[in-house]
Amino acid sequence: MDDFNLLKFVVTSELRLKLLLSLYESSKTINELKSEFNRKPGNISRALNELKSCKLIQKFSNKLYAVSSIGFLLAKNLENLMDTMEAIDSNGEFWENHSIKSIPNKFLKELSIFNEASLVKSIITEFAKPINVYLENIKNSSYICIILPVFSKIFMDAIGEALIKHDGYLDVITTKNIYDLVAKSDSEHIVKALLRDKKINFYIVDDLPNIFFTVSDVFASLFLFFDDVVFDNSEMLLLGEDSNLNDAYRFYRYFKKEII
Repeated sequence: MDDFNLLKFVVTSELRLKLLLSLYESSKTINELKSEFNRKPGNISRALNELKSCKLIQKFSNKLYAVSSIGFLLAKNLENLMDTMEAIDSNGEFWENHSIKSIPNKFLKELSIFNEASLVKSIITEFAKPINVYLENIKNSSYICIILPVFSKIFMDAIGEALIKHDGYLDVITTKNIYDLVAKSDSEHIVKALLRDKKINFYIVDDLPNIFFTVSDVFASLFLFFDDVVFDNSEMLLLGEDSNLNDAYRFYRYFKKEII
């Protein structure tokens, strides 16, 4: 059975799906599974045999059922898919309003890091609200990592001030065009000084997807584009300091490893 049909086989049965995910968490006996799902013994046994026939689970001599290697990988992908759907559902308006054509599939698979994100939008009385919220968080940050597909002097000036104030560090993935704009706008030579002191590290790549992603010890944020060329600073997904920012840092490191 190919990957698609295997996935279809599992998700078209609520019981098969629940059993696979349950065994993905830990090995269990058939009695434990019967108790967990409160289903008829015959239904549980039939569903287990179906999963076993597809080599998604295995039964050991001690009567324990467990996922196989294939079952583990499929369950892991299903878990990631459900987390991603939750992230999309919680901020559906944000994703609907922007283009994701240039965003790599590997990034899209990591959208679950924004499950707890709040949507910060421009409003009539505060048109620059997302920008102001971003700047306020940056000013309190000391260890900053950025995927930078756009240039903004306002953002770069605030980042430079934060690095000086907190004796911080900045890690940036960007293109040569953006780097040149940053260097050209550095009228007070703050960036050059920070580069000299090894407080900034630029990673220059040929092409960058349209995701302006930031993670620091204070927050994580995401801006997107309306299309392939128009950056939208009127909406931002925000993870605050009380969120688990480790996943955002992990994503940045993963992204950097993949693109550089």
